[in-house]
Amino acid sequence: MKRKYIQNHNPVSFSFKPTRDDFIVDEIPLYEAGKSGNYIHLLIKKVDMSTLELISILEEQTKFNNISYAGLKDKYATTTQYICMPASFEKFFKKFQHPQIEILGSFLSREKLNIGDLKGNRFKIRLHDVTPDAAAKMDKVLQEIIRQGVPNYFGYQRFGHDENHFEKAREAAHGSKVFRDRRLNKLMSNAYQSYLFNDWLVERVQLCRELDYMDFSAFEKKWGLSTEEVKQIQAQSSIFKVLPGDVMHDVMNNKWVNVTDLQAIKKPYKERKFQPTGMLVGKKAWRARGAAGAIEARHDDDEVAMAGERRAAWIYPKEIKSKFNAKESTYELSFALPKGAYATVLLENLANRDIESVHEVKKMKAQTLVRFDDEDDDEEDY
Repeated sequence: MKRKYIQNHNPVSFSFKPTRDDFIVDEIPLYEAGKSGNYIHLLIKKVDMSTLELISILEEQTKFNNISYAGLKDKYATTTQYICMPASFEKFFKKFQHPQIEILGSFLSREKLNIGDLKGNRFKIRLHDVTPDAAAKMDKVLQEIIRQGVPNYFGYQRFGHDENHFEKAREAAHGSKVFRDRRLNKLMSNAYQSYLFNDWLVERVQLCRELDYMDFSAFEKKWGLSTEEVKQIQAQSSIFKVLPGDVMHDVMNNKWVNVTDLQAIKKPYKERKFQPTGMLVGKKAWRARGAAGAIEARHDDDEVAMAGERRAAWIYPKEIKSKFNAKESTYELSFALPKGAYATVLLENLANRDIESVHEVKKMKAQTLVRFDDEDDDEEDY
């Protein structure tokens, strides 16, 4: 799947290989530490282990088969995240030992931890084989990303390397039992939603690009817009242009809004009080209308069995810092992303090219089975 990025610079060369030293992920918790409650939230540090492997080990040792978590973390990394169990298991972890797992802390809570119960994640990434010119270019692009944000694509981790993966994912989403494992069928269904979302976002990014160079009348005709609407779209300060009928997330009131007046949303969008969204296809998903709906309909599927939802189309990374080590030709990058966003997608925006880790390329050559060990049912944290 070819993703498109807003940046126009030539692709930047560097080496990216997630390892325990070069890829560090820390979960930003949703719940604050408490002193009482029926649940214990444990902060776990794991190394070179997927979240599902972590859960499997803990469930085997505790004999409790319903450990919950907020999101899955990458296997090839050093990561911290919270898991949740009944408070009665607190004593068990005082003696727990494992070479790849460390209990960093815990607190009691009245809230059970569920999928998606996190604010986001902080990342520390070290890139290799970086030249001074490449470092300077990335510094410049990072400043653009701070100001303008990035498209919120699903990263390569979301998809398998089996050449028939898309068809299998679609069958699962339509309700067919492609795999006996219920969880795997759900993940395949989620992957199908992700395919359609990414394809939709590619088309919307293309629209934004064409606005800069396409003949005015040709642009109006292609995208079904009036002259006045195009003028209002051009007046938006964000790179991602909102269209009539788009579904935006009203951040302050936590509700969905179909855009009927482009002029009215201009100021709150600039202030990031309104966030554009794309559809994760499903029977109950809120659909876009008008010109936005016409584009979205090309990436819809009314045969899927899931409920569906909306996903942020554009995100703004925070706490971005970088450091270039000329002697070692490394570039260290740290940043925070909201839940559901992929660190690798930020790297792709930075490099202006698609990226797959060395681990994924090796797996593609070695097998045709889809890799799901590091993927989350509903939220991705990479």
